[in-house]
Amino acid sequence: MPRVRSPSRRGFVGHLEGIHLERKLNDPSFEELGVRPETVASLAEKGITHPFRIQQLSLPLALDGHDVIGQAKTGTGKTLAFGIPLLERLEPGGTAPQALVIVPTRELCMQVAEDIAEAGKNAGARVLAIYGGKAYEPQIEQLKKGVDVVVGTPGRLIDLNNQKILNLSQVKSLVLDEADEMLDMGFLPDVEKLVSKVPATRQTMLFSATMPGQILNLARRYMTQPTH
Repeated sequence: MPRVRSPSRRGFVGHLEGIHLERKLNDPSFEELGVRPETVASLAEKGITHPFRIQQLSLPLALDGHDVIGQAKTGTGKTLAFGIPLLERLEPGGTAPQALVIVPTRELCMQVAEDIAEAGKNAGARVLAIYGGKAYEPQIEQLKKGVDVVVGTPGRLIDLNNQKILNLSQVKSLVLDEADEMLDMGFLPDVEKLVSKVPATRQTMLFSATMPGQILNLARRYMTQPTH
């Protein structure tokens, strides 16, 4: 039932191993945080058994359905911080995407989609990356077959939505990833247009390395009592 991780110099190896061991011994596991068994098993297959700091902080809130603002850089484990909660909220048999993740670049889009797909593998989650610079047909074909999670860049998402191919009316989880990068790249108007297309009743999660004023204003407009 769905619920509302750099190379180091040799001299540092022992220290890093000690940190890794301490995390395993003292920190909660994903299962202890309430993540369902199918997702726990998928993560374990990738060697991921215990959450990183950003995941420890955000998962309890996000798994309970709260809106969440996470200040985190790439490489801190933030993808699973939002990916796990949106996977937990998926319901089987959906005909349209139930989760939308908006990202600034094609490279990030592909990586985030891959990470979420791996985490949702044992639950049968259908994840699609949608971005420009690639032929429309494969993306359209997958959408017609049915997907649960869409990860995409703003331009292609808007294009497919305008063509009535991408249906956003069933989205229950909305994620804005690397929001400050989208601001710097001039994507904020497109992001707001996409947000206006999804249901008002939803969970929204925003992740950003920095929190400039325009991002905070975005959060105030589109999030409900978010925890930062």
